[in-house]
Amino acid sequence: MKTRLFIIVSVMLAALSVNAQNRFEKIAEMEGVTSVYVSPKMFNMMNGSNTGDINIDKVAKKLTGLQILSSENQEASDLLRKETAFINTKNGYEELLRVKDSGERVFIYTKENKDANEYVLLVDEGKEFTVIILEGKLTVDEVRGIVNQ
Repeated sequence: MKTRLFIIVSVMLAALSVNAQNRFEKIAEMEGVTSVYVSPKMFNMMNGSNTGDINIDKVAKKLTGLQILSSENQEASDLLRKETAFINTKNGYEELLRVKDSGERVFIYTKENKDANEYVLLVDEGKEFTVIILEGKLTVDEVRGIVNQ
């Protein structure tokens, strides 16, 4: 379930603005950190692509990027927590989902901007921390449609 949620959210949420990308650049280079960035051009190349049960054709053109950082390294996880602390309702993010289960916490936030919407998934498992940030002109209904497929 956790892996499926991770894949679904990764595919449906897209990119990171240059500011956010720079914010995480140092962390991405740390030992024990897995880093993925998908550019808007790469999404355009995904024409006709399917990821498991999900046809991403309809939304790929609307995505402007995807940034994923995941760490099992305690130092990097702590730094990721600190760097993502600004993602909260006080800073204009709307909380879409919150799950707490057996020491694992999952949050999904969205922030609507003029040019693009931002979707953020945070998964905190203590020593391991993952952040996925997507930007694009996706609506919440389109994101919901992808999740429901």
